Amino acid sequence: MFKIRELALIIVLSALGGAVSVPLGYAGNLLKAVPILPFGSPQILSGVHILWLLLARLLTRRAGAATFAGAVKGLVELSLFSFHGVQVLLISIVEGIVADLVLSAPGRASAAKVAVAGGLSASSNVLVQWLLLLQGLSPYVIVFMWFLSLVSGVIVGQFGELASRRVASIIGSAPPQ
Repeated sequence: MFKIRELALIIVLSALGGAVSVPLGYAGNLLKAVPILPFGSPQILSGVHILWLLLARLLTRRAGAATFAGAVKGLVELSLFSFHGVQVLLISIVEGIVADLVLSAPGRASAAKVAVAGGLSASSNVLVQWLLLLQGLSPYVIVFMWFLSLVSGVIVGQFGELASRRVASIIGSAPPQ
Protein backbone atom coordinates (compact mmCIF):
# COMPACT_ATOMS: atom_id res chain seq x y z
CA MET A 1 0.00 0.00 0.00
CA PHE A 2 1.37 3.40 -0.96
CA LYS A 3 1.07 6.45 1.26
CA ILE A 4 -0.65 9.53 -0.14
CA ARG A 5 2.65 11.37 -0.53
CA GLU A 6 4.14 8.42 -2.44
CA LEU A 7 1.08 8.19 -4.70
CA ALA A 8 1.27 11.90 -5.43
CA LEU A 9 4.96 11.61 -6.26
CA ILE A 10 4.39 8.62 -8.54
CA ILE A 11 1.52 10.35 -10.34
CA VAL A 12 3.44 13.60 -10.85
CA LEU A 13 6.51 11.75 -12.15
CA SER A 14 4.34 9.58 -14.41
CA ALA A 15 2.53 12.60 -15.82
CA LEU A 16 5.83 14.35 -16.49
CA GLY A 17 7.20 11.21 -18.09
CA GLY A 18 4.17 10.77 -20.31
CA ALA A 19 4.18 14.43 -21.33
CA VAL A 20 7.89 14.25 -22.23
CA SER A 21 7.69 10.85 -23.91
CA VAL A 22 5.15 11.79 -26.57
CA PRO A 23 7.21 14.55 -28.24
CA LEU A 24 10.35 12.49 -27.63
CA GLY A 25 8.78 9.63 -29.60
CA TYR A 26 7.99 11.96 -32.46
CA ALA A 27 11.55 13.34 -32.31
CA GLY A 28 12.81 9.78 -32.59
CA ASN A 29 10.69 9.36 -35.69
CA LEU A 30 12.39 12.43 -37.16
CA LEU A 31 15.73 10.65 -36.72
CA LYS A 32 14.47 7.96 -39.08
CA ALA A 33 14.34 10.60 -41.82
CA VAL A 34 18.09 11.27 -41.58
CA PRO A 35 19.55 9.19 -44.42
CA ILE A 36 22.93 8.50 -42.81
CA LEU A 37 21.45 7.03 -39.62
CA PRO A 38 20.72 3.30 -39.58
CA PHE A 39 17.24 1.92 -38.93
CA GLY A 40 16.60 1.70 -35.21
CA SER A 41 18.85 4.60 -34.25
CA PRO A 42 15.99 6.44 -32.43
CA GLN A 43 16.38 3.80 -29.70
CA ILE A 44 19.28 5.87 -28.39
CA LEU A 45 16.57 8.12 -26.86
CA SER A 46 14.75 5.28 -25.10
CA GLY A 47 16.50 5.79 -21.78
CA VAL A 48 14.67 9.07 -21.25
CA HIS A 49 11.36 7.17 -21.23
CA ILE A 50 12.37 5.16 -18.15
CA LEU A 51 13.91 7.98 -16.11
CA TRP A 52 10.53 8.70 -14.51
CA LEU A 53 9.96 5.08 -13.56
CA LEU A 54 13.38 4.83 -11.94
CA LEU A 55 12.82 8.05 -10.03
CA ALA A 56 9.47 6.80 -8.75
CA ARG A 57 11.03 3.59 -7.51
CA LEU A 58 14.15 5.19 -6.03
CA LEU A 59 12.31 8.02 -4.27
CA THR A 60 9.56 5.86 -2.77
CA ARG A 61 11.79 2.82 -2.16
CA ARG A 62 8.67 0.69 -2.68
CA ALA A 63 8.34 -2.46 -4.73
CA GLY A 64 5.80 -1.91 -7.47
CA ALA A 65 6.34 1.85 -7.69
CA ALA A 66 8.03 1.64 -11.10
CA THR A 67 5.30 -0.67 -12.42
CA PHE A 68 2.56 1.64 -11.18
CA ALA A 69 4.42 4.65 -12.60
CA GLY A 70 4.76 2.81 -15.92
CA ALA A 71 1.03 2.12 -16.05
CA VAL A 72 0.12 5.74 -15.31
CA LYS A 73 2.78 7.02 -17.72
CA GLY A 74 1.44 4.71 -20.43
CA LEU A 75 -2.09 6.01 -19.87
CA VAL A 76 -0.88 9.61 -20.08
CA GLU A 77 1.00 8.86 -23.31
CA LEU A 78 -2.01 7.09 -24.75
CA SER A 79 -4.26 10.05 -23.93
CA LEU A 80 -1.74 12.42 -25.54
CA PHE A 81 -1.75 10.40 -28.78
CA SER A 82 1.63 8.69 -28.70
CA PHE A 83 2.58 7.43 -32.13
CA HIS A 84 2.86 3.94 -30.61
CA GLY A 85 -0.90 3.86 -30.06
CA VAL A 86 -2.33 1.45 -27.51
CA GLN A 87 0.87 -0.62 -27.33
CA VAL A 88 2.50 2.25 -25.40
CA LEU A 89 0.58 1.08 -22.35
CA LEU A 90 2.07 -2.41 -22.52
CA ILE A 91 5.55 -1.04 -23.27
CA SER A 92 5.46 1.28 -20.24
CA ILE A 93 4.14 -1.41 -17.89
CA VAL A 94 6.82 -3.89 -18.98
CA GLU A 95 9.51 -1.24 -18.52
CA GLY A 96 8.22 -0.63 -14.98
CA ILE A 97 8.09 -4.36 -14.17
CA VAL A 98 11.67 -4.84 -15.34
CA ALA A 99 12.89 -1.87 -13.30
CA ASP A 100 11.05 -3.14 -10.22
CA LEU A 101 12.43 -6.66 -10.62
CA VAL A 102 16.04 -5.52 -10.92
CA LEU A 103 15.77 -3.01 -8.08
CA SER A 104 14.07 -5.63 -5.88
CA ALA A 105 17.12 -7.87 -6.01
CA PRO A 106 18.83 -8.19 -2.62
CA GLY A 107 21.20 -5.40 -1.68
CA ARG A 108 21.00 -1.66 -1.69
CA ALA A 109 20.25 0.41 -4.79
CA SER A 110 23.85 1.04 -5.83
CA ALA A 111 24.74 3.04 -8.91
CA ALA A 112 25.57 -0.18 -10.76
CA LYS A 113 22.24 -1.77 -9.83
CA VAL A 114 20.34 1.30 -11.00
CA ALA A 115 22.34 1.33 -14.25
CA VAL A 116 21.44 -2.32 -14.89
CA ALA A 117 17.78 -1.58 -14.08
CA GLY A 118 17.83 1.39 -16.45
CA GLY A 119 19.49 -0.56 -19.25
CA LEU A 120 17.26 -3.61 -19.03
CA SER A 121 14.12 -1.53 -18.55
CA ALA A 122 14.83 0.70 -21.55
CA SER A 123 15.78 -2.23 -23.77
CA SER A 124 12.63 -4.16 -22.84
CA ASN A 125 10.68 -1.85 -25.15
CA VAL A 126 12.46 -3.37 -28.13
CA LEU A 127 11.44 -6.86 -27.05
CA VAL A 128 7.80 -5.80 -26.62
CA GLN A 129 7.80 -4.10 -30.02
CA TRP A 130 9.43 -7.14 -31.59
CA LEU A 131 6.77 -9.43 -30.12
CA LEU A 132 3.93 -7.15 -31.26
CA LEU A 133 5.10 -5.65 -34.55
CA LEU A 134 8.65 -6.15 -35.67
CA GLN A 135 8.98 -9.90 -36.21
CA GLY A 136 9.71 -9.36 -39.89
CA LEU A 137 12.88 -7.42 -39.14
CA SER A 138 16.31 -8.95 -39.36
CA PRO A 139 17.63 -10.27 -36.03
CA TYR A 140 20.67 -8.04 -36.55
CA VAL A 141 18.47 -4.94 -36.61
CA ILE A 142 16.62 -6.05 -33.47
CA VAL A 143 19.91 -6.68 -31.64
CA PHE A 144 21.21 -3.29 -32.79
CA MET A 145 18.06 -1.56 -31.53
CA TRP A 146 18.20 -3.52 -28.26
CA PHE A 147 21.86 -2.57 -27.75
CA LEU A 148 21.20 1.13 -28.38
CA SER A 149 18.34 1.15 -25.87
CA LEU A 150 20.44 -0.76 -23.35
CA VAL A 151 23.23 1.83 -23.58
CA SER A 152 20.73 4.68 -23.37
CA GLY A 153 19.08 3.14 -20.33
CA VAL A 154 22.40 2.60 -18.55
CA ILE A 155 23.37 6.25 -19.09
CA VAL A 156 19.98 7.57 -18.02
CA GLY A 157 19.97 5.13 -15.09
CA GLN A 158 23.16 6.73 -13.82
CA PHE A 159 21.61 10.16 -14.19
CA GLY A 160 18.45 8.93 -12.46
CA GLU A 161 20.41 7.64 -9.49
CA LEU A 162 22.13 11.02 -9.07
CA ALA A 163 18.88 12.93 -9.64
CA SER A 164 17.01 10.83 -7.08
CA ARG A 165 19.52 11.80 -4.41
CA ARG A 166 19.13 15.48 -5.27
CA VAL A 167 15.33 15.33 -5.44
CA ALA A 168 15.22 13.42 -2.14
CA SER A 169 17.12 16.22 -0.46
CA ILE A 170 14.79 18.85 -1.96
CA ILE A 171 11.49 17.15 -1.06
CA GLY A 172 12.73 16.09 2.34
CA SER A 173 12.61 12.32 2.01
CA ALA A 174 15.44 10.01 2.95
CA PRO A 175 17.98 9.37 0.20
CA PRO A 176 17.53 6.15 -1.77
CA GLN A 177 19.16 3.09 -0.24
